[in-house]
This record gives sequence, structure tokens and C-alpha cells, in this order.
Amino acid sequence: MIERCVICKRTKGKENTYGLYMPLPIPEQQWMDISMDFVHGLPRTQRGKDSIMVVVDRFSKMSYFIPNNKIDDAVHVVDLFF
Repeated sequence: MIERCVICKRTKGKENTYGLYMPLPIPEQQWMDISMDFVHGLPRTQRGKDSIMVVVDRFSKMSYFIPNNKIDDAVHVVDLFF
């Protein structure tokens, strides 16, 4: 299919610029390696919160779900978690 499509030929890369997938290192203690993500676009609660900050410990898989506002700045987000 790609051989016949002129647009596909132009946009398809000629080299594989990616390498092999490498697993992340396994943490040695709890709460030494965390991941954070935000869920936006939720309906507003009675207290005015409209998003959730999700913090996950990679070692124990324990997670915290912290309600916040979509417009919160970085300083406020740090205060929520720490």
C-alpha cells in the first residue's frame, strides 16, 4: 500500500531512529521514585475542584488522588503533595 501512495512515501521515515526498549530501574525503597499525572476536564465539585493530581509510588504501587483546580500553579501543586 505504501509503495503506491505518493504522500505516504514522502512522510514515511527512511531510518529507524529509535532503539530497543529498556525497562525502568526498579526502585529500592518506597517513595524514592514516584510518578505524577493530572486528570482534567472533570465536573466541578461542591468545593470547586475540577481536576485530580494522581501520585503513584513505583515501588509499592500505592497511589494518592489529590483534588485540585485546573488553574493551580506549580507552587500550589507542590504544597498539595508535600
